[in-house]
Amino acid sequence: MHSARHRVQAPPAEPPGPAELGSARSTWAMDRQAAATFPGAPESVATARRFVRITAAMWQLPGDTLADAELCMSELVGNAVTHTSSSRVHCRLWSARGVLFLEVDDEDRCDLPQLEQAEDEDEHGRGILLIDTFATAWGAVPKPGAGGKTVWAALKLPPDRSDL
Repeated sequence: MHSARHRVQAPPAEPPGPAELGSARSTWAMDRQAAATFPGAPESVATARRFVRITAAMWQLPGDTLADAELCMSELVGNAVTHTSSSRVHCRLWSARGVLFLEVDDEDRCDLPQLEQAEDEDEHGRGILLIDTFATAWGAVPKPGAGGKTVWAALKLPPDRSDL
């Protein structure tokens, strides 16, 4: 279901800003990572939450971080399976420099998510708002080559867990 690797690295002196977090995947050495691929179906939201819980247990993440990570991953996967015609979604959790990253790849390059305000009676439209509320930063980038995009969220790890 997933793979993992481990490398300990000292956290930076200053917390990274949103721009630095957006380029972290291509420039930061990962401490740990786990990945899983699921069908592009609504049932995959629950499976992705389970993947986060299992990974969080292995990494001994605190409960608050687990709750935020589970919520953000649910919204990322939910958006991918609801708003794209992807046959599969690829989920990644990784940590570096005291930050936990959650990423979801889908097969739709055209529709980058945006922060929008949903009306009270709307049944959808609050996922990115929730991610924006709970995450330190988030973003979306088109994948090079075959298409698709990666939508990501970053959560600061508590100081005693920044060695993940």
